[in-house]
Amino acid sequence: MIFLIVIRLEQFFKDNNIILLPLISIFFYRKLYLPNIIIMKIKYSNLMTYKLFQFKLMQLIPQLEYVRKELQYSARFFQENKLYHSSKWAGELLLGMTSQEDINKSTFSQQYIQSNTDYMYTFTKVFQSEDNDILVVARNLYDLREFKKCSTLLQDQKDTNEQAKFLHYYSLYMFGEMRKEEEMFENNNSKTATNPEIKLLERELSRYYEQGQLSDLGLYLYGIVLRDTLKVKEAKQIFTQVLHQLPCLWSAWLELLKLLSEEDTGELENLRPHWMKNFWISSFYLEKFKNTQCVDTLLVLLYFFMKSNFVVNQLANAFYNNQEFEYSLQWFERLMTLDPYRYESLDTYSNILYIKENQGELASLALQAFSNNKYVPETCCVVGNYYSLMNEHAKAIQYFQKALTLDKDCLAAWTLMGHEFLELKNISSAINSYRNAVDIDSKDFRAWYGLGQTYSLQNMNQYALYYYSRAVISRPKDARMWNALAECYQKLDQKVEASKCYERAQNCKDKEGIAIHQLAKLYDAMQKPDLAIQAFEESLRRKDDEGLIDKDVSECLLYLAKAYRTRNTSRAIIMAKRLFDFNGPERDEANQLLSYLNQI
Repeated sequence: MIFLIVIRLEQFFKDNNIILLPLISIFFYRKLYLPNIIIMKIKYSNLMTYKLFQFKLMQLIPQLEYVRKELQYSARFFQENKLYHSSKWAGELLLGMTSQEDINKSTFSQQYIQSNTDYMYTFTKVFQSEDNDILVVARNLYDLREFKKCSTLLQDQKDTNEQAKFLHYYSLYMFGEMRKEEEMFENNNSKTATNPEIKLLERELSRYYEQGQLSDLGLYLYGIVLRDTLKVKEAKQIFTQVLHQLPCLWSAWLELLKLLSEEDTGELENLRPHWMKNFWISSFYLEKFKNTQCVDTLLVLLYFFMKSNFVVNQLANAFYNNQEFEYSLQWFERLMTLDPYRYESLDTYSNILYIKENQGELASLALQAFSNNKYVPETCCVVGNYYSLMNEHAKAIQYFQKALTLDKDCLAAWTLMGHEFLELKNISSAINSYRNAVDIDSKDFRAWYGLGQTYSLQNMNQYALYYYSRAVISRPKDARMWNALAECYQKLDQKVEASKCYERAQNCKDKEGIAIHQLAKLYDAMQKPDLAIQAFEESLRRKDDEGLIDKDVSECLLYLAKAYRTRNTSRAIIMAKRLFDFNGPERDEANQLLSYLNQI
């Protein structure tokens, strides 16, 4: 396989322990990164016009030996304190670090890593497990999900031992969450169920916090309690404090990610300048659909963590969000090579195979996921997508419902089930599914878009207009959202608003070419011939570049032939002659036009 690598690098330099990103046209170095898949082109434009704070967020990576020591310590520390998700994340990142053998294969990689390493950073902590008989028994009880018994056992030690205090209150919180789930099950997923221990936890932990008697883990739990009681501002402050003390606590980073909006970018500067910030900022960009910035960040991280599931998964999702499905597919294939038994993000992988109508690959993925772990929502979504592609919509709905039984807040399942109900013309069920999706995440543009489609099919265009507007607010740089909004305005005969929406879609690089053609017809209807000619010419050029011959091409040729009759006779003749490639009234009109033009 031939690998084409064209790399244009601006000068690497350091400024106050900050990485300034290189300008890259195509990445990466074959020997270090992707030996088994095609190097993929990234479209970078105006990279150097990014805001200064975006560059400042990239922190230098310490020497790999200290990164390894810190991750080893964190994985063991979080495991002992029952924070299993953070322990797993640290452990997988540890296994994904670039080995010295891989670095030595590339002189360029050696130089890049050396020039972007923080040689001042050290980590010397050594993990030592606390020997305490009561704590050992309590930890076993926690693992056996006997949360109340675990909390009660530690009651007398919570004021003398920090680990005992955290586990006491954390077990109490988990007991309350278990009771909440039981109540929801008993009351048919009632949304009014709450954690019965939350008020006690808030009262106790706030008292310790005011007295300065909360450890770093205690602060993390206090932040979770504040989040659950909807005290967002206070929760953000607490999680920020936690990350200053425990920068490798990935769960705290994720909690902060959920609470921050795009308007809170100024607060990012307040976060501790730690190398973990790089991973979080990539997640922040991905969450806010800033896909180019996300990729920029991940490209740097890939040098240091070439086998990291997290980095490869983030890249796959970033390309998916940017509708670069070919590139995303290759990253997902790489991810499955690294971790064939994973189930996280498989639903997104299956979405790409569904869009590309790759029935064989989707069937293989569904079988693999079902064999590995059939009782997770992601597997159910993959199987549901397979049945949807096979036009077995009833079976697809069954699997999406299974996903929701396993996780009532599975956003993908609600949205995909809405699509299936729409296929079956079950409008009320589709609306209910989409509404549940937006209740879970009000920024989910897919659900808003689905609601817009549902009402548009019923010719309830005012309602559709509202929902498409919400989709545009959630995804302002997606041409598909602007096209849908413009079409809705057209149905309401609001040509000016429709043209503005199509212009926005065109500015958002409408890949399907819908916006420019519709815009041309609108300009014609609004009696703006100069703009209409420009738009039809652009639409025709795009169609010619793609090698397409369809109705849109005939409309472009016919309009331009007529428009150029009095402006550019030779151009009009060329357009009219091309109309002979079509059968029907276009050919007759072409004959009339040529007859008229030949008489001039």
